[in-house]
Formats: sequence, structure tokens, C-alpha cells
Amino acid sequence: MVFGFLKKLVKYYVDKLIHWMRMQKFNLELDNEIKEYFEKLDKEEKPKIVEKGKFGEDGWSISIGDLEDGDT
Repeated sequence: MVFGFLKKLVKYYVDKLIHWMRMQKFNLELDNEIKEYFEKLDKEEKPKIVEKGKFGEDGWSISIGDLEDGDT
């Protein structure tokens, strides 16, 4: 009877340990993916924002990026 209780107790704590280790692994992988994402984001070229004139005036325009749409 005592042996069965100890067996269940050990199994419970081993399961808890395995669950904790899996969560630590998941958190580490998630942190690494976030770090890689931000490194990739920093390496990409940011769009160039150009504003011509003042808002509300004739000929006012804003362009984002390198696209020329022909309207400006």
C-alpha cells in the first residue's frame, strides 16, 4: 500500500518536471524566434517617406517608398 503511494507520488513529480522542461524549451524557442524576427526587421530597408508642400495647399503630396505612381 505504501509502495503504491510512493510510486504514484514519484510519477506525479516526474510528470511535473517533464512539463516544466517542455515549457522552458517552448519559451526558449519563442524567445529565439522573436529575436530572429526583430533582427530580420532591422536589416530590411525602411521605406522613404517624402512630403512635398504643406498639408492643405495645392500640390501637396506624400509618398512612401520608391514607387512612382505618376500622379505627383
